[in-house]
Parts: sequence; C-alpha cells; structure tokens
Amino acid sequence: MRNYTRFNGGLARQYDKWMVAMHYAKGTKHMYRRTVQRFSEFLGKRSLASVSHIDIRNFIVRSSEDGASLGVVYQDLSVLRLFYDFLHLGGLVSYVAPRFIRLRRPWWNSPAPLNESQVQKLIAATNTRRDRALVEFFYSTGCRLSEATRLKVEDLDFDARIARVQGKRGKIRIVVLTKRAIEALHHYVGDRKSGFVFRQERPIPKGYLSVHRGQWQSRWHDYGARGRRRRQKYLGKIERLDHENARRLHRELLDRCNLIRPHKNYSLSKEAVQSAIKRIAERAGLKRVSPHTLRRTFATHLHDHGASIEVIQALMGHVWIQTTTKYIRISTDRLVNTVEQFHPGAQIDAQTSP
Repeated sequence: MRNYTRFNGGLARQYDKWMVAMHYAKGTKHMYRRTVQRFSEFLGKRSLASVSHIDIRNFIVRSSEDGASLGVVYQDLSVLRLFYDFLHLGGLVSYVAPRFIRLRRPWWNSPAPLNESQVQKLIAATNTRRDRALVEFFYSTGCRLSEATRLKVEDLDFDARIARVQGKRGKIRIVVLTKRAIEALHHYVGDRKSGFVFRQERPIPKGYLSVHRGQWQSRWHDYGARGRRRRQKYLGKIERLDHENARRLHRELLDRCNLIRPHKNYSLSKEAVQSAIKRIAERAGLKRVSPHTLRRTFATHLHDHGASIEVIQALMGHVWIQTTTKYIRISTDRLVNTVEQFHPGAQIDAQTSP
C-alpha cells in the first residue's frame, strides 16, 4: 500500500496558506489545523483526497467513542467541510464528502446575560480604578476580550465619547462610550498620553530587612540613571540594635533611594482580565461571569431598550447579522412587561384591581 503521509502534509500546508489568504484569525487557524491533522492521523497512510463520506462518519464515531462531546464533533465536521471545499475547488476531489453527513445540532450552553440589577452589583463590587474601568468598558462597548487588551490610550476620544478598536482580521471600528465609562477610563488612565489602556501594573519594590552574619542588613534595588542596581548596607549588630530601631533605619535609608521602577507598557494579558472579572463577580455574588458575558449583556440590553439588530451588529463588529441574533436573548423583565402590556388576561386584571 502506498504511503500518502507526505502528500497529506503537503495538502495541509497548502490549506494553511489559503487560511492566511482568507485572513482567518490566529485561533481559528490553529483550531482548523488541529482538526485536519487529527483526521489525517486517523487515515494513517491513506490519501486525504480519496476519502468517502463513510470515512468521515467513522472519524466522527471514533471521536465520540474517545469521549468527544456533540459540540466538538459538530465543530470537527464543520472544519472538514471547509477543508474539502478547498480541495474540491482545487480539483483534487470529485465531491465534498463531509457534506453528505448530517449531525444533530448541539445546544450551546452559553452563559446567560446579566440583568440590569446584576450589572449594578458588578460595578459596585469593583475596588480599584482599573477594575472599574474594565467593567464599564466591556458593558459600554460590548467589545471582545482581545479588543480590550489591544486598546491604546491614543484610541480613546474622551470629547467625542468614542474609541477605535481593532477587531478580527485587523478591522477597525468605532464603539461608543457611555458617560460612566468615560469617567471610569479617565480616572484610570490619568495623564497618560500613549501606550496600552489596560496595562500590567508593576508594584514598587520596598526592599527588605534581614539578618546576615549577626548584623541587620538592608537590601534593595536602586533605579537610577544607570538602570537597576542591587544595593545593600549593614545597619548594626543585632546585640546593639533591636528590631524596631533596625526597621526605622531601614525605612529612613530607603526614603533617600530611588525605588521607583520604570514602567514598561505591557498590555494586560487576556488571562489577567478574565481573572479580574471573575474576582469582581465573586465579590458581587455572581457566578459564571466573564468578558464574553458582558458582551452578551451589552447586546441584550440594547435590544431590550429598542436598538435595531443592524445597529447592534455594527457596534459588535459582526460580519453576519445571524451571528448578532445568537448573542441576543430576550430578558425576563422584557417578557414580563410584554405580557402585562399585551395579554388580554393581564389587561383584565389591571382593570378589575382596586
């Protein structure tokens, strides 16, 4: 039997180049590449260009037997359809085998949006300027996590109450900032004129006091014109100097030194933002809250208050309006208000009530 391993690898590399040409996001390319590789390993030495729908079905069955959920195999099937669309366009296959397979559509267990009362609790649970700015920015704009971490001070226009964010595939769009978001961002950014808005915070080192060879020793880092330099000084023997006086001398010594570490403008990582939102939610008594939850909340609240789907689509940076509709859920408050306003039974109750 002929070994098609090198041939399959060549097809996968060509598909990688095609994904670059299609400007797929980095995470999307990684996920597609991994699925194609798994399917190629399933085939072994057989050619990717000679499979049938039976092979696709067997691959799905094997993945399910190995513990893959319905959502995972549904996603794998979608990736293989696109991959074989590419091969079909290139004339390497006569038909797109994965499109002859149908799966039950999974129920995506996405987190529910917050109601307006929960949003207020979340905001009240913030205890730093950065945390307040994060929550207000996500709720005001509905931005993606990656868009927030890439946001720079130069992209903020406080006077016009807008921000320019870089979305998927490098597309720039304008988002609107509420008055509360403007105030929170202004307090957090301060007098900074450039760099990332949400940046890593580096605490000022305080130095430390220790005992070395029977003497109190003060150690610290000095940040002067020559850069960081390690310093140390003996303050006296422990027999002649008690701990309280040693700490006093240590503080007086550090007051004369340059302990301020130059700030390198590194963007706050995605993991740090997610952890910050999670901690705020825990203090507010809320569960399963993430930046994506606030993105869904943004879309739902706009829709509840009468915004059109087209406007919400533009604000969220969606290419397809069908994607926007998946983000919107009709809130419980709106359902109750609608029934009370339009249901005949509710109107009769209102007329007969004293």
